[in-house]
Amino acid sequence: MKKLITACLCLLLTLAVTAAGFLLPSAMSAYQDRQTFSKIEHMSMEPLELTYSSSLYDTLRLLSKGHYYVDYPLTGSSRSANEIYEIVLDIIRQFEDIGILVSDSEFTVTNHTITLQLAIASDSNIYTELYGIADGKLSGGESASSTEASGDSSPNITTAVVWACSVYFVSGYWMNFWIDDKSGKAVAFSMYTEQTLILTDSGSTQDLDSFAGKIADFLQDYYELPSESRLKSLLESSTLFEKAPAALEANYVIELKEDSGKAIQMPLHIRPEYMMLN
Repeated sequence: MKKLITACLCLLLTLAVTAAGFLLPSAMSAYQDRQTFSKIEHMSMEPLELTYSSSLYDTLRLLSKGHYYVDYPLTGSSRSANEIYEIVLDIIRQFEDIGILVSDSEFTVTNHTITLQLAIASDSNIYTELYGIADGKLSGGESASSTEASGDSSPNITTAVVWACSVYFVSGYWMNFWIDDKSGKAVAFSMYTEQTLILTDSGSTQDLDSFAGKIADFLQDYYELPSESRLKSLLESSTLFEKAPAALEANYVIELKEDSGKAIQMPLHIRPEYMMLN
């Protein structure tokens, strides 16, 4: 009996020594990691200070410069998706009435998408601080100029809450609108229609100027501010076919002025494939 007990004790002791030899290296490694980590200085990241646009005109200025969009929770909106869709349909009807869109059955809406977004000014160093984007370059090739360091670890970021609504027509073309959540006014839009292709293929600068003038007139009434369209540049684009004439490309600046006299400059780009405001 004593021999059996002695054998069991020896076996248990052997197992204990074996287990200790197996677990000791990992335990020592974990201990050393904790000791090393405790000696490293860790920088605390302050929460970002977001400054929300206080007026429609501030939002227009934000979107007329470098910016990007991120998704925003619907709980942060003051309007509904249905309300935004009705606003967009009303703008399309106004475009048809004044000739920005040629009124025909092709502009019957077949589908639409709506999302709430936060527009963020890209002239801050939020890119490099959050995403480490080198030289302020965005993924799409856009350049974001960084503000000079002020010693504040939480930069002040200008933002605006906007609805992005895309409507698709029976013709296969579509339009995109960005609607300011506070005012319910469109602050940017783009259209991908055959109409822009016809305008640029016509070779007539007068047609392009007239089209830009219609948009300027619409904005003047829409925002209830005086405006004027100013041709900034006119370029010739390359053509896919050797004997085909080159299509025109135009860049305009539509300038609006507040009652205080402060100007709002909205860029208008007209290309064979699309037209974009802001």
